[in-house]
Amino acid sequence: MAFKNNTNTGRVAKMVETFALIQKSAKSNRADADTLGVMMRPLIAALTNAGVMGASVDAPMGQDAPTLTLTAGQRAARHLADRASLRDLTAALLGRLEAHEARLAEGRTGSDDGSR
Repeated sequence: MAFKNNTNTGRVAKMVETFALIQKSAKSNRADADTLGVMMRPLIAALTNAGVMGASVDAPMGQDAPTLTLTAGQRAARHLADRASLRDLTAALLGRLEAHEARLAEGRTGSDDGSR
């Protein structure tokens, strides 16, 4: 094996995740497989020129292709974040930080009075 560590495994996972987003966008825009193929042509050409793609590409035995599995809540949050404005995202983040700060303050107050 040419790679002695798993440095690029995360990068490949990100590429797979990005392609999933492109597929999702294509589906939302009702694009057909040919249109998606045209969109992906530069990447396919780069992989072919690098010798990665020629005929078929099989994953090595005993290894699964890297995937990203999201829970239903994570998918819902991602869906909302994709459509939210920067202002709304900032407000949501600040709200979460304030709530976390309040929980931390309550925890300190509870331990200060010797109730542990």
